[in-house]
Amino acid sequence: MTSLTFLPLVVPLLIGISILLIQSLGLKRQRLISFLGAVTLVWVSINSLLVSLEGEPQVFILGNWVAPYGIVLVLDQFSAMMVLITSLLAIGAIWYAIAQQIDGKGAHFHTLFHIQLFGLNGAFLTGDVFNLFVFFEVLLLASYGLILHGGGRLRTKAGVHYVVINLIGSTLFLFAVGALYGILGTLNIADMAVKIAELPTEGYGIVTEAGLLLLLVFGLKAAMFPLYLWLPQAYANASAPVAALFAIMTKVGLYAII
Repeated sequence: MTSLTFLPLVVPLLIGISILLIQSLGLKRQRLISFLGAVTLVWVSINSLLVSLEGEPQVFILGNWVAPYGIVLVLDQFSAMMVLITSLLAIGAIWYAIAQQIDGKGAHFHTLFHIQLFGLNGAFLTGDVFNLFVFFEVLLLASYGLILHGGGRLRTKAGVHYVVINLIGSTLFLFAVGALYGILGTLNIADMAVKIAELPTEGYGIVTEAGLLLLLVFGLKAAMFPLYLWLPQAYANASAPVAALFAIMTKVGLYAII
């Protein structure tokens, strides 16, 4: 059962790499692999949700390093629902991009699209704050390319604005993660809950400040008022399937806050 926790990450990552390797074979084959990959991801996501509804959260330990020292993925009902919503949105966006030939207006559309799905699903499934940062950066790097897909002055301007703001947010994210690790000695989310409950009074201040900094970062990623400055230009100038994927990307920020 725990393999279902890992599959929502493996499927888009392998599809993205496969499309990159077969680019010389033409756009039609890229489209076929991309769409079949999206269908596979929907199937995996539905099965993951069904498993999550059966009882306890499913935990996958990467590399067999036991938490809190190792990296864990956690599949519960909330994360499984978000992964399924992402996969359903993705298959619609890919279908629209192919039907309207939007994917042919620039290079690497399908590769970037599936790498962003990899980052999104990783952010929903990770049980570790540092790897939440890693998956955030993966999905952001892919989104930088997607927002510029098709070119043009307005997209470039919106892309630069989007990149600069998110780089600032990522820097603050690292400051907060470093502060939390320095005080708690762990970044495993479940272990952090235990350590914070046992925290001496003198440590409350720094942990609270780091938590507020994370709230600021996630609010920026989620485009919450008044931190939404990057959103209007990004949505207005991105292609329709990219804007649709950005709609779920902002929900990663809300998910992280929760």
